[in-house]
Parts: sequence; structure tokens; C-alpha cells
Amino acid sequence: MPVRRLLPLLLALVACDKPASGRGNAACGLAALAGPTALLTQFSVPRQTLSTPPRNLPERLVARVVAGPALPAIVGRTDSLLVIGVEGTIPPATKPGYGVLVLDTTEKARGVMLFEGIPVEGAPTIGTVTVGDATLPLIGIQLDPSRIEDPHCPFFPDSVLP
Repeated sequence: MPVRRLLPLLLALVACDKPASGRGNAACGLAALAGPTALLTQFSVPRQTLSTPPRNLPERLVARVVAGPALPAIVGRTDSLLVIGVEGTIPPATKPGYGVLVLDTTEKARGVMLFEGIPVEGAPTIGTVTVGDATLPLIGIQLDPSRIEDPHCPFFPDSVLP
């Protein structure tokens, strides 16, 4: 019975896709949901979870709320931990619980993904993320972005940064 209810929704999403001009909103919408889930599964892969903050980060990064907006963020440090400050407003119903710093295999920072809930069990805290008046734990991962992201629908678009 639940599959019957889901099928019309999936068909409507596929119908909204724009195949002639690359990826449409439906494909990117599905990627925005599936990618963050895939990101969390990558914490079970050995030697991808960061145990310490990376040394070299840009002054600004893109922060993305799961299935939500991308916002600019400022990067700082206190002693040996990172401090990320997200600029802008997240949707009112969103209650982020932690952030994930994403690095690619060359150690280039891709951005910070903001998740609801509690951080991945066993992942060391490498800093904090401030979103509005909330300060959240920051964990990190280094991986091949093609495992989690559709290249036509980037999680962390440079166009968000000033």
C-alpha cells in the first residue's frame, strides 16, 4: 500500500525533470536527499573520518542544510579546533544538530553539511558550527565527492560565496 502512494509522487518528480538541458529540479531534489544519506554512510569506511581539523582551510566555505539552502560561512580557529560561523537564515522548521566538514581526496575543503539529530557515533569533534544562536559540534570526513554528489547538482556551489 505505501508503494502505491509513493509511485505517483515519483512519477511527478520524474516528469518535472528537464532532460534536454542537463539536470532539472527533480533530479537535483532527489540528489539533495540521497547525497547526505550517502555521506553519513561513508563514516563507516576506514581512514575517511577526520580525527583532527585540517591545517589549511579557506577563510570562507559554503554550508548546506540537508535538502535545504546553501549559505556562506566564515572559518576560524580557537586553539586546536575549528570554528565555523554560518551567515544567513535557515528555514524556521529546521533544527540542525551537528555539522560535517567535507574534504575531497586532495584535502581541499568542499563545505559543511548541516544535519539534524546527533553526530555520527564515534566521530571525533573537530570544532563547532554556529547557526543563528545555536553552537553545534563539527565532525569531518575526507572522501571522493563522486561517492555522494551529482556533479550537476553540487552541494557546495561557489556562487554562494561573496
